[in-house]
Amino acid sequence: MGQARTLRKKAAAPPARRPQQRSADTRERLVEAGLALFAARGFEGATTRAIAERAGVALAALPYHFETKDALWRAAADRLFGRLRQSFQDWSRTLGPIDRRDRFRRLFAELVRFAARHPELHRFMLQEGTGPSPRLAWLVETHVRPLFDGMRGQIVEAQRERLLPPGRPEHLFYAMIGAASMPYAVAPEYKLLTRDDPSRPARIEEHVETLLGLFLPVLPV
Repeated sequence: MGQARTLRKKAAAPPARRPQQRSADTRERLVEAGLALFAARGFEGATTRAIAERAGVALAALPYHFETKDALWRAAADRLFGRLRQSFQDWSRTLGPIDRRDRFRRLFAELVRFAARHPELHRFMLQEGTGPSPRLAWLVETHVRPLFDGMRGQIVEAQRERLLPPGRPEHLFYAMIGAASMPYAVAPEYKLLTRDDPSRPARIEEHVETLLGLFLPVLPV
């Protein structure tokens, strides 16, 4: 009787987290902590000790998940650009049959909104993009070039239809990326300067409308 009661208690108890799940959770925390600190401090400034502390993980556990700091940095970059790709995939599924002009305007508006949700993207790129390094070469070829190639095609088509001004597509690409991202990348400065928060929903939508008026002054989004 007592043995049967013990067996029932064991069966009713919630299952303990499996070691694989704990390991996955730890890796997830390390990637998120690494992403935040690499964006804020750069590769050199973000120490593995600080990353482990932010993740709530023992420093000795970090090499189990990432053999090198560079491997953790790449995982953080993959996570960041994966979010960007997923955002645009989700957004594109909501579009109906619209003309190129409206599609490009909506694409640009989504870029602004993503930058507001994820200011770490522009900060991450500013930290890494100011000097040559093997990391930057990998980042450009793995993530930035596919993004540029996709947007370049959209820019060229918009220029052919006179929806965008003439000029080199790469110049327009950087102008749009910078204009979309800068208020959120330097949000502390923005707040001190304006006594306002650029990430407030109303301010984000005003930013969208301002930039659409500058780059594509045709249709509201």
